[in-house]
Amino acid sequence: MSDESEIQSLLHDLGSRYAIPRRKAINALVEVGAPAVPGLIAQLNDKNPEAQKAAVEALERIATPAALAAVAHWRDKMGDDASV
Repeated sequence: MSDESEIQSLLHDLGSRYAIPRRKAINALVEVGAPAVPGLIAQLNDKNPEAQKAAVEALERIATPAALAAVAHWRDKMGDDASV
């Protein structure tokens, strides 16, 4: 399930105001793995803090070097607001 349109749909669901679609999207993106990392990194700049937090969780679970570096950079940038 690493079709780009499916990944984009899952990334969109990270910004859902409902927890269940966010959780399902996180789990599915973790299953996709490395192909989802660029889109997840882009989500770190989303205006929706829930989308950012969901992206951080997914990136930490995927745990590629690029994913972990992006999370570290995001946490540095966010400072005290990076409570995930």
